[in-house]
Amino acid sequence: MPEILVNDWRIAAALAGLTLFFIWESLAPFLTQQQRRLHATRNLTIAAVNAVLVGVCCAGATVAVAEMTATMSLGVLSQGALPTAVRVAVGFVLLDVWTYWWHRANHRWPVLWRFHRMHHSDPALDVTSAVRFHTGELLLSAGLRLLLIPLAGLPLTALLVYDGVVAASTQFHHANIGLGNRVDILVRFLIVSPNMHKLHHSQLRIETDSNYAAVFSCWDRLFGTYRQREDYSQIQFGLPDLDSERFQTLKGLILTPFRRV
Repeated sequence: MPEILVNDWRIAAALAGLTLFFIWESLAPFLTQQQRRLHATRNLTIAAVNAVLVGVCCAGATVAVAEMTATMSLGVLSQGALPTAVRVAVGFVLLDVWTYWWHRANHRWPVLWRFHRMHHSDPALDVTSAVRFHTGELLLSAGLRLLLIPLAGLPLTALLVYDGVVAASTQFHHANIGLGNRVDILVRFLIVSPNMHKLHHSQLRIETDSNYAAVFSCWDRLFGTYRQREDYSQIQFGLPDLDSERFQTLKGLILTPFRRV
């Protein structure tokens, strides 16, 4: 069934990236990390719960809306006789700019930040941080994307390709790896690099509220939210108000949106 394909593709892409970058950061970590196993266990448990809940709730709906969009020729990309490859490519770009603005909204709107701050409360940054998101945030994101599909006329192929690429990209720029300053600068001319995203997880609010892009780095430059610094090894990760152990347990993570801090 198509909905099973969508969910399996997301899970397979995530597992492949997690394995690759976990090995990479084990062999050549950028920063020394304490309690790595406990940190990974908590983040991956959250990810497993999300894979089940979000998959059950949203995979079938995504396929149904995409098929309805194609059948009824809904949305901008469905108008005219655009080749499939063009529709997929343009759809990919539209999804990436949508992801930028959705991420930015999560930092600007207090009700959204309550959920998104669970991701930012991570006191260490590694590949498992890439899948540390609150279920509520993922359900909101998936629900809004269901509206985007018919409006833009997004084909199912574009959604599958983007989900796979964004999973790999997110794991790449969260991983505890270093490319070397020159290589990192070259990489971030096109896509989000590890150093570029490390800055986004800084405890300094002016740095946290920057570098929102998911795949293509150009959106931050285009919309004025790109920042950089000289020494990325000195960044302090996490949120000071949520750095105590009680906020980092599984129960603490799940209750993050409902905390008054």
